[in-house]
Amino acid sequence: MNAETEQAESDAVDRVWRVKVLLGVPTTVLMPSGGGLPSQLLFQSRIDEQARRYGDVVVAIRKVPPPGIVPPGHQADPRVEWMHLVADIPAADSSSAIVKLSVLAEPILDLMSFEMGTALGLAQTDVLDITPPLVEGEEREVMIFGASPFDKKARSIDMQSIQGLFKGHLPDSPVLPNSEVAAVLRWFVKSLETVVLHDQFIFLWIGLEILCDKSDTKVEEPYTGTCGHEIRECPECGRATTKMVRGATLRQFLQGLQVTEDDAKALWRTRQLMHGAIPFDSTKLEQLPSLVQVLRAAVAAGLKANLGWDAGAPPIVAAAGLSIHPAIAVG
Repeated sequence: MNAETEQAESDAVDRVWRVKVLLGVPTTVLMPSGGGLPSQLLFQSRIDEQARRYGDVVVAIRKVPPPGIVPPGHQADPRVEWMHLVADIPAADSSSAIVKLSVLAEPILDLMSFEMGTALGLAQTDVLDITPPLVEGEEREVMIFGASPFDKKARSIDMQSIQGLFKGHLPDSPVLPNSEVAAVLRWFVKSLETVVLHDQFIFLWIGLEILCDKSDTKVEEPYTGTCGHEIRECPECGRATTKMVRGATLRQFLQGLQVTEDDAKALWRTRQLMHGAIPFDSTKLEQLPSLVQVLRAAVAAGLKANLGWDAGAPPIVAAAGLSIHPAIAVG
């Protein structure tokens, strides 16, 4: 490595990026100190301007000028005030700055949301190179994300991977076969109501487990000890120790819904995010957008069969297709 290359790498690492994330903060109505109803409705943010240092990074929450800003894709709502979550991040490039801030911001926002008893929203994110010295009129690199690019809000918009009836009509009968089918239908619809991939996966997986439990699919194996040895019968009474194995049963049920063996295994591994075995920012979740499509197609197929519908009836749900992340950036 020559001196010029070393200097270039040093300069890259020494860059500083100002990251501003629009933060949706809940508001509250100011009540008279003496009690009773207020003379007028005045909404006040439940978070004041503040700043705190975490290691080498200062994270601040600031008012957004002008007041009343509404991010793209959101409606004006007096119950929400949009503020800026701001931090100056030393990093080699804008993508690295986003990753570094997400490591701080995600637990910070989760803790604040939990403590306040309400979810804090995230929206447009701007990343600007502010590496000193700054000169008036100078051109600097900037990235503007239409939505939050953090992993906790990982989203996907599918491009025609699910095609429903073009014009809805009232059903011939509102009576569903049983409570299990009603539950699967409700969980499937809930998955359609959110663009957050983690939520879609969880809702669809709940529906899958209900369908599986209702089916005749069952994989049984003898009890296996922590040492790895099989114990086929009880040493005391001689009864067989065979029991249903949850993971193997669900994988076999998925394959019965035209899911490949590899995808069934990948879906089962991803399912462990429900138990905290996979963090939201894990590289194990890189397949989540494509796996959600596979899972949605499988649950839709199982639901149609239980409703007595033809497999070709709408909605037509593809197990693969093009999808985009709505946090596309321009720079």
